[in-house]
Amino acid sequence: ENGWTITNNVEEADLVLFRACGLTLSAVENSFHVIRKLNAKKKGNANFIVWGCLPKIDKESLRSVYSGITFGEDEVNILDKILEATKPIADVTANYCVPLFELKPPAWNVRLERFFSKKFNIVVSEREFIIKASTGCLGNCSYCNVRKSRGLVHSKSIEEVVAEFRNGLEKGFRYFSLLGTDLGAYGRDLGYNLVDLLVELTKEKGDYKIGLRNINPYYLNEMFEELRPIFAGGKISFLLTAAQSGSDRILKLMRRRYKIQDFIRCIQILNNEYPNIILRSQIMVGFPTETNKDFQMSMQLIDELKFDWVEIYKFSPNKGTLAATMMDQVPEHIKEISYKQLNTKNKLQSPHLRVRALTKLRKIFS
Repeated sequence: ENGWTITNNVEEADLVLFRACGLTLSAVENSFHVIRKLNAKKKGNANFIVWGCLPKIDKESLRSVYSGITFGEDEVNILDKILEATKPIADVTANYCVPLFELKPPAWNVRLERFFSKKFNIVVSEREFIIKASTGCLGNCSYCNVRKSRGLVHSKSIEEVVAEFRNGLEKGFRYFSLLGTDLGAYGRDLGYNLVDLLVELTKEKGDYKIGLRNINPYYLNEMFEELRPIFAGGKISFLLTAAQSGSDRILKLMRRRYKIQDFIRCIQILNNEYPNIILRSQIMVGFPTETNKDFQMSMQLIDELKFDWVEIYKFSPNKGTLAATMMDQVPEHIKEISYKQLNTKNKLQSPHLRVRALTKLRKIFS
């Protein structure tokens, strides 16, 4: 919208933007690899900018491979000056990454299965209207350094989100995705909460669905009784809530602030009473001091609850976090064994779950 043309070819680009992730040690290493690769491929006079959470989390290490301009996830307005923008970035609605290959309706089944098989998020396409409701969080998880890059929760007002929502409806969108670093903490800085926002959004007339990305189980449990009438209304189609572990002892060390039985109760009610909502979760293996008993509790969680899919990942001792300094770090080979066992269990269930999730998605997009 500011007169630039998108290219797939880094060698012909005048401006190269790379979003560097600092979430895990492997993500940092991968970011460094990509930065070196882009530096080698870009043309000599190209403007190369590295942005994202990594510059905020570990700028010192980043400087070992990159010395140019950086900005954080919530500082994209810096591009106004770089692009010599006549239309400020804040006024541009961007709902998917470009370039995006053409998607024809007959290809939807193949497209959906491709996304599921690669464990991507719920389909992100030109059919989805994304609203970033908040950034930052109020948690203090011992393994996570995202708060270092995002800070405390900062929410858009209900009026702002509703205005964006109506804008999407006017443009013909039917699927909306609410995003936040921890969407469960939405509004706490303004004196209200996510329930208040959803009540206002679901007052809008029309044939639409809303996906909720990343609600900490602590907030899901705290707001659950107020959320139930909203779930019952049929407008919520997707929920991501990360269990992280089936063990209360590990959850306490993680500083997750909820009991696993409270989480199980919420998910079981969602399974039984609102079966059309797509449920996604995440489980970490190999957290410091994790025993086989703790791990088996996470295995049991997969059996007990009906998630449409679960992401399994290994603990990473991220720089600057409390968990990285804890005693009794789990050896890497033990993490790998746990990861494979839990992933195998997840995959054994996945054919049935994928069919169920695809059925739900077809209902959303039909």
